[in-house]
Amino acid sequence: MFDKLIEVLIRFGTDLLPVVIIEEWNGAVRLRFGIFNKILKPGIHFKIPLVDSIIECPVITQSINLPSQTLTTLDDESVVLKCIIRYRVINVRSYLLGVMHANVVLIDTTQGIIRDVVEITTWDDLVNVNETITKEVKRFVKKWGIEVEAVTITDLGVVTSYRIFGDEGHKTTILPTDI
Repeated sequence: MFDKLIEVLIRFGTDLLPVVIIEEWNGAVRLRFGIFNKILKPGIHFKIPLVDSIIECPVITQSINLPSQTLTTLDDESVVLKCIIRYRVINVRSYLLGVMHANVVLIDTTQGIIRDVVEITTWDDLVNVNETITKEVKRFVKKWGIEVEAVTITDLGVVTSYRIFGDEGHKTTILPTDI
């Protein structure tokens, strides 16, 4: 209980300070009365207490492990693949104010593009798709202030895929997808 009270006091005390320090690895935007005012670079910046809000985000290179995807190639091979995205923020304003939950949108967009590319690629050609996927994702997410450095397939394998059919009160049957 006291930890919540201390948290509130620290937050309120921070809002009353007339300065903010942006660390070297972050970028920030200043909102004045909730409206964009300025992009802040690392260093010390003055602010109007209770009027200015500062929102920070890391701008250095980061990576995200994507969840596994089960897809079908052009030559009807069922594959499971796992990828990572390596990216950095190049436009703090677009990243923080242009899209809600930019990391989630980056993951969803990348997985959609991976699916699109895999569906038009044969199994034998999957070894060469990293560049194609990276180029497509890079082009698409630039509008949100994100620069994708690489999308890399880290795991790839052919699998037998099964579909589970049935609803409440009925027996569930598992069938191979090629039946």
